[in-house]
This record gives sequence, C-alpha cells and structure tokens, in this order.
Amino acid sequence: MKQLLLSLFLFYSCNCQSQQKVADSLPFQEKVPFKGTSLLLPLGLMSYGILGIKNDPVRKWDRDIRKSLHPNGAKTMIDDYIMFSPIAATYGLDLLGIKGRNNMLNKSIILGTSTLLLYSSVNIVKNNTNIRRPSGRSQSSFPSGHTAISFMAAEFLHQEYGHESLWYSIAGYSIATTTGFLRIYNDKHWFSDILAGAGIGILSTKIAYWLYPLLKNVIFKNRNKTLESQVKVQFTPLYTGNELLLATSLRF
Repeated sequence: MKQLLLSLFLFYSCNCQSQQKVADSLPFQEKVPFKGTSLLLPLGLMSYGILGIKNDPVRKWDRDIRKSLHPNGAKTMIDDYIMFSPIAATYGLDLLGIKGRNNMLNKSIILGTSTLLLYSSVNIVKNNTNIRRPSGRSQSSFPSGHTAISFMAAEFLHQEYGHESLWYSIAGYSIATTTGFLRIYNDKHWFSDILAGAGIGILSTKIAYWLYPLLKNVIFKNRNKTLESQVKVQFTPLYTGNELLLATSLRF
C-alpha cells in the first residue's frame, strides 16, 4: 500500500518538475494552456477507480489493502481538516505578498468553478453507484469526496505557485496523498475510491483554469478592476454529519 502511494506521489512530483522547467523559460502568463498530456494522470486514476466498481481482481486488491492496514485499529480525524490546507496556503501566500499566477479575485473565481465541478461530479457518481463503505456504515463510498477535495486543493496550489517553486507543489500533493491514505486507514474508503477521487479533484481544477478565460470574457468582461476592489472572499467549513465540506462565497 505504501509503495503504491509513494509511486503516485513520485509520478506527480516528476510531472511538476518538468512543468516548472518549462515555466522558468516562459514569461508570466495568467492563461493556462490546454495540454492533452496533462489529462493522462487524472483520467488514469479515474479509470482505475471505475474498474474497481465491478472488477473482481481490483475489488480483491481493495480488500487486501484494507486488511493490511488493520481496519479495527485506532483512528484519527486529521484527514477531515488537512485537506483544506493547500487552499489556505494559497491565500496565505498571497496575503504575505508572495503573488501567484492570479490575483485574489481571479483565483477565487477559479476555485469556485473547480469546487462546483467537483461537488456536482462527486454527488452524481455517489448517487448512481451506491458502493458500500468498508466499515459498512453507508453506501456512499465511491468516489472519496475528501480525497477529491484534497487533490483539487493541491492542484490549485500547484497552478498558482508551482511555477515559483517545485516545493509548493510537493507540499500540496504530500498533504493530498496523506489525506487519501488516511481515508483508507480510517476505514472510510476503498483504495479504488481514493484513486477516483484524486482524479476528479485534479481534473476539476485543471478544467477550471482552462475555462476561466472564457468566464472572464463572457461574464465579467471589463469589470475585473472594479470588482477586484470590491470583492470579498469567504470560506466556511460545513459538517453534514457524514462529511466535512468547504463552502466558498464571493460577495461583490
């Protein structure tokens, strides 16, 4: 299990490093260009997760991984909180004067877009798969919402500050990987749930960055400078009884 998570982390770290080298040789640009190769990782993770729904070998591997982590052992709730830390870091760095790819307003709209894409995708899939959790407490196991949020947040931090230093990307994805591991360790999700959630989270953020120029031109047009001085961003954690969510609001 540890080897699989380490392999996933190292794969993305190498990918981030190659992207940073390209960014160092190019002038700063707000628009994130579409690259088909950047879809390989999230689509690959989602494909594996989908295979785990009815594929017996994958389900057996899920059960073996769960068994190896001693599901009846001590649990922790830290995964309910650390998944938001890359988002907090992104805004914290901006407030400290370390500017990222976008200003406060632009990154907030991008985050709101990716959050909307993520929650709609996760909820639709959960309601149509009804996979029982390893603990047997509910049938909302697939995909992992916590993991999706944590990888969405990690990709958000990577997009904003990965061109400044590879360590920002490593920090964000280390937290996301830890969140995914703890969801399995705490007997909340299967391994295939985690991979699917990670793929959805990464893809949601990437799509939001690709869509943002269109949203900016169509919805906000030339009002960005005026809005920037008026916008207020608020993040509110919400606990539904089963999951901890993050509500994002923009007030103009």
